[in-house]
Amino acid sequence: MNQEYEEKMMEAYIGTPDRLLWYQKAFETFKMKCDKQPCWYWNSWAMVGGFWYFLYRKQMKIALTVLMVTLVAGVLIPIGLFPLAFVIMSVLTGGYGTYFVYSNYLDKKEEIEAVLSDDERRVIAMSRLGGVNRWVIYAGLFALVSSVLIVVELFILAGKTPS
Repeated sequence: MNQEYEEKMMEAYIGTPDRLLWYQKAFETFKMKCDKQPCWYWNSWAMVGGFWYFLYRKQMKIALTVLMVTLVAGVLIPIGLFPLAFVIMSVLTGGYGTYFVYSNYLDKKEEIEAVLSDDERRVIAMSRLGGVNRWVIYAGLFALVSSVLIVVELFILAGKTPS
């Protein structure tokens, strides 16, 4: 495959032109250092966003995995240790999150290339399968504001004011 085609496929998959260079650098690092095994590449948005980051990047399987691990950890880990466990999970998500995006890119690219022969149609298909879910930003903000309001209301109902 030629370089121009590869760049168009990656640009279509990433879907955010302002972040394209960063992802290109990350993907090159994975090509050179990783041989089909997860590699560390720091991503602050993945650390902070966790589940929401993967939804935004259309990584539904890993988003559900992160959500389920967080929920199960919340049930099984004692409340005093949960903040530490959450920080550890967040750091791991931040370190390996970009690799999951890269791995999904390779899978989608392989699927598209097996079905379509025209490069232009492949790029169009990649932009539909890749890219981002912009609605996740609004859903995440809604969940955050709702959570804060619920906590504040619980404090008020308990007769205490948050300090």
